[in-house]
Amino acid sequence: MRIFIAIDLPERIKDEIEKIRKGLRGIYGKPVEKENFHITLKFIGDVQPNIFEKIKEELNNVKYNKFSIKIGNIGTFGDRVVWIGIQEGYEDIINLHNLIDEQLYKIKIDRDYKFSPHITIYRIKEIINKKEFKESVEKLSKYISDDILIDKFYIKQSILRTQGPLYINMAEYKLL
Repeated sequence: MRIFIAIDLPERIKDEIEKIRKGLRGIYGKPVEKENFHITLKFIGDVQPNIFEKIKEELNNVKYNKFSIKIGNIGTFGDRVVWIGIQEGYEDIINLHNLIDEQLYKIKIDRDYKFSPHITIYRIKEIINKKEFKESVEKLSKYISDDILIDKFYIKQSILRTQGPLYINMAEYKLL
């Protein structure tokens, strides 16, 4: 089973992100589906059922207070991925990630050494018009969301399909 740990986003925010994603111009590729918008806290990958059970158990020991974030600003990872960043609450996401990382290291899940919280909105195959793409990113980067309450996180299963991945919540963890 292929898994990762993530924060889900409210529907109203997913609707706003979808509008932003639809405003991107000058690129060809795979837009991330609205239902798949999330903030990854830790990608784990393929695990056996016994390891999955250990992960579920260990995550019960993660204690962190609820917090709020704001998202905004658009960036890219090279010419491959378009993402929306975290404007406020960045440190809280980093701290939550670090707690999860430390807890899972106890059961020999490797630590993440580079973690940059973001929401992937588009996987680029080709930039057709660089100027048009750059202009659309600059225009859309003015967006900053309202407060988003982060009060839980999930273990998600990722099922890869030709029409795009399917993410299934396998376990939920409430913040304090």
